[in-house]
Amino acid sequence: MLYVIIVLIILVLFLLVRLILIKKELKRVTKVMKDNPGHEQMNMDFVDRDLQRMIAEVNKLYAKILKICAESKADENKLKESVSVISHDMRTPLTSIIGYLQVAVRSDDSDEIKDSVRIALERARYLNELVNDFFELSLIESDQVDIRIENVNLSGIICEEILAESPQIDRKGLEPVFAQQDKDFYVKADAQKLTRVIQNLISNAVKYSDHRLEFTVNECEDGTTELKIITDASEKIDTGKIFDRFYQNDSSRTKGGAGLGLYICKSFVEMMDGSISAKQEGSVFEILLTLNRA
Repeated sequence: MLYVIIVLIILVLFLLVRLILIKKELKRVTKVMKDNPGHEQMNMDFVDRDLQRMIAEVNKLYAKILKICAESKADENKLKESVSVISHDMRTPLTSIIGYLQVAVRSDDSDEIKDSVRIALERARYLNELVNDFFELSLIESDQVDIRIENVNLSGIICEEILAESPQIDRKGLEPVFAQQDKDFYVKADAQKLTRVIQNLISNAVKYSDHRLEFTVNECEDGTTELKIITDASEKIDTGKIFDRFYQNDSSRTKGGAGLGLYICKSFVEMMDGSISAKQEGSVFEILLTLNRA
């Protein structure tokens, strides 16, 4: 009987000491958490294993908090950058429109009036394109883009957009080559979004190419369809950044645009379960668009 009592006393003393140690460690944890505004990782050198596991979970929570804070800061910086770029890109054509319209109002020369109104109209159309790009950007950033997948004739859209771009193509003296224009290639896509993508790709190709404008469509064994748009490139293009938001290879912006077109294209293509990439070999520049075959 005495032996049992001694064992119980020892057990009680052991538990009491352990309880005191755990309470002491909990106080240390509480103090560290209060004095840790930066949410740094906490030391896990504790006696109790359950307490170690708890601190491990706290450290995971801290890591998530730091990630959220970093993403929030990045989003805030992106918003500031977007507002700055949008303000700059919209102010330039708007100032130009006002200037040329003022010239037209003050002039008595009919030819000068026509030229001023024509230029103002061109700048107004450019401003409208910017507004549309910024609107589409806002939809993409807020996940409000409505995608409706259906069977779409890719070759038909290519031909239509080449025709729509024909005034600019003729002005630059380009001769589009699309040997497969009479063959229908159907892909799974949103017709409106795919038209927007092709229109932008062709517009960019015409804007930056001097001689070459070729289109090739291939049906791959993996069930996808590839569109290659090949142009010439007089300068080195950063193909790793070309689809980034607000990126422009022409830093002086002499060719116009806000650097949103290809970013919007990439966003739309990925929403349609496709992919888009670019590569350059010497003076040959190639855009590769891949979509699921219908």
